Amino acid sequence: MLLAALALAGCSDDEPTVAPSGSGPTTSATSAGPSASTSPPSSGTAAPSGTAEPSGAATPTLPPAPSASGTAASCPAGKAGAVNVTGLSSAAAAKARALHTAAKACNGKALIAIATKDGTGFAGERPASATFTASSTQNYTWLATLLTMPQVATFDGSVAPRVFSEDFKENDAEWTAAVNAGLITSAQAADMKKTDGGYTGPRVGIAEDGTWTFFTHGR
Repeated sequence: MLLAALALAGCSDDEPTVAPSGSGPTTSATSAGPSASTSPPSSGTAAPSGTAEPSGAATPTLPPAPSASGTAASCPAGKAGAVNVTGLSSAAAAKARALHTAAKACNGKALIAIATKDGTGFAGERPASATFTASSTQNYTWLATLLTMPQVATFDGSVAPRVFSEDFKENDAEWTAAVNAGLITSAQAADMKKTDGGYTGPRVGIAEDGTWTFFTHGR
């Protein structure tokens, strides 16, 4: 009896008092991996704001047309070459430069002021204000072009183109120069020779004292 009691007591020290469940340890239904909806930790640096995304192709803008005063940022007469003051007096050369600069900028206000001061004559006795307007860009081009050509001395000052003068009215090279400058066409040149007996296209005159004597676009 004593041996049996000791043997039973020794077995109770090695076994748990509650039997373990047959299902074994349970695991949580929550995945151990990172949640797809979990936001990454903020780095603390804010994304730059206020920067506009580049837009598509820019809409092209047309060059401004001459204003009512004749002034324009983009003037067709601006393509004319450099002023030619060969053989002119200092006063005439200064006036030629002033007229050329104003014409190339379609600056009607400046040309009108000079013409008013000098008493300049225009075709058909038209006033300067009716000659240099926002819609008369061809007049600016003719004036600027004329002042790039060599002038010829006359009894009342210098004139361009030279074919207008008695000394050059039969000179074929001067007729060609007027055509090449865009003052007249070949057909107009032939008609002028036949009908008018000489050049009657655009021309300009400047007196030796610097007075702007006349400007006409024809006849």
